[in-house]
Amino acid sequence: MQSPNVLKPENSSQPDWAHLPVPVLCLIMDNLSEPIYHAWFAGVCKQWHLVAKDYNKKKKALPMLLLSLNNDHKTRRVLYGITEGKIFKNINLEVFYARRCCGFSHGWLATVDENMAITLLNPFNKSATKITLPSLKHRKRIKIPQFNVLKVILSHNPTPSQDNYTVVVIYAPSKLLAFINPTQQYAWTYLDENITGFTDITFYGGLVYAVGVRGLVVSFDVNSKNYSSSHQQLKPNIIVPRGCACHTTLRYAEREYIVESMKGDLLVVRRFMERKEGLLEEIEEEEEERKNLTESFKVHKLLLNDQTKGSLEEHVEVKSLGDEALFVGDNQSMSILASNFPGCQPNSIYFTDDSIDVFAIKNTYRPKGPFDMGIYCLENGTFQKHYTPEYKHRYLAPPLWVVPPLQ
Repeated sequence: MQSPNVLKPENSSQPDWAHLPVPVLCLIMDNLSEPIYHAWFAGVCKQWHLVAKDYNKKKKALPMLLLSLNNDHKTRRVLYGITEGKIFKNINLEVFYARRCCGFSHGWLATVDENMAITLLNPFNKSATKITLPSLKHRKRIKIPQFNVLKVILSHNPTPSQDNYTVVVIYAPSKLLAFINPTQQYAWTYLDENITGFTDITFYGGLVYAVGVRGLVVSFDVNSKNYSSSHQQLKPNIIVPRGCACHTTLRYAEREYIVESMKGDLLVVRRFMERKEGLLEEIEEEEEERKNLTESFKVHKLLLNDQTKGSLEEHVEVKSLGDEALFVGDNQSMSILASNFPGCQPNSIYFTDDSIDVFAIKNTYRPKGPFDMGIYCLENGTFQKHYTPEYKHRYLAPPLWVVPPLQ
């Protein structure tokens, strides 16, 4: 009987690269360190695409950095691979280099315009149509709209075969929550505006979980029928109250992230900052120095009630991530197994500069940075660099983690 792992060529007397045995193709992919190589591998033929798709479903792909470079291409960005430490300048993705992206989720980037309307675009698929969502409610005059949407995530990849998807956002200076199902709703559903200060969101176990400053964790169901998007604000279920006793011994964290681990645990990642003087080597007369840099991280696991997923049973500090690496920033927070990727550091947190720090020069608002990026080792509290931007790139949009999908 023929092995199920061998794809039979039509003519065995001739070399048939398309029908190489699956274990051989997987061995080839094991030696392709950067995810963009997997995308190229998948583009060889249909058989290789099927193998690559199955391979990457079993092994979550390693994120890459989407970079803005100060060059002649004003609507182009490039990719940076962390395992090879290489900028792929031959890959030009059609994304405005100077506009901040407020999210990456399921292959789609999110940007926001002066009317607080979010646009979803897939830079890896030229045939994918841009999706423009209704404007979020906002004040009449917004000077820096691209910094008024903190994060955007999707429940699914909005393809023709999967048109029932939900978009969840953190928006406004007070960092509120809202969501919309673009195929079923014509307006945003807004959550209780008395609950503010959210910093990250994720889908987990059929619900949306959001984390905010001072340890706040809430959940809500985007499929709930108990509210109307136009008449009633949804009140989320508070899992961990702000300033809960479980946080009394913990310092204030400027950023908190929420991510599902490879083991299926729900993790809260707390990012602490410290004041730094004299960070930049050269300062223009009208600029201010960047004063805060990441000092450390703490990770906690939320043990939820198995029945309701709506109540907290225990809040445990995680001393080690084991073989996992976390990727946080403006993207949807992600976890991977580091051992699947040579050069990827286990028990580490890969972070980008997602501070909403801006200053005005001649009525133009520009970001301060991006300079606060690196790899934090949870075991010994040390830092390493993954990419160091040039000083001349300080006015450009900050990098964020993306995963090139297999088309």
